[in-house]
Amino acid sequence: MAECVLSELDDSNPTSLDVDPDTYEDSAPMRRLSSHPTLGGGRVWQDFAAHACDRQIRLHTGWMEEATRDAFLTKFNQQGKVWKWADHMGNAYKVVFRVFTWEKIRGYAAYDAEMTFEVVDVLT
Repeated sequence: MAECVLSELDDSNPTSLDVDPDTYEDSAPMRRLSSHPTLGGGRVWQDFAAHACDRQIRLHTGWMEEATRDAFLTKFNQQGKVWKWADHMGNAYKVVFRVFTWEKIRGYAAYDAEMTFEVVDVLT
């Protein structure tokens, strides 16, 4: 089983999820397009296609140990940083860490956590 790992672009400083995500959304990017009405009832369409940077990865894990949460939080708090995200399905991306939320699991030194990454580029 492959793991989900957030690391530097050169694979140094890796942080892995403790378990595979409960939910993992890696949806195709939305197209960049718009339409504008013209005089006489016509319409002009502008279509700039879909790009990797229009894509997001969202995941939820029901078990994240405290040390793992702290390591992800350290990465989340670094401003303007681009990371490498390798998922449990063999994909790899350059990402910006956009959202990180967690809630303590009562009675454990563990958390229920959600993360969102903005894709900068698809590596594999």
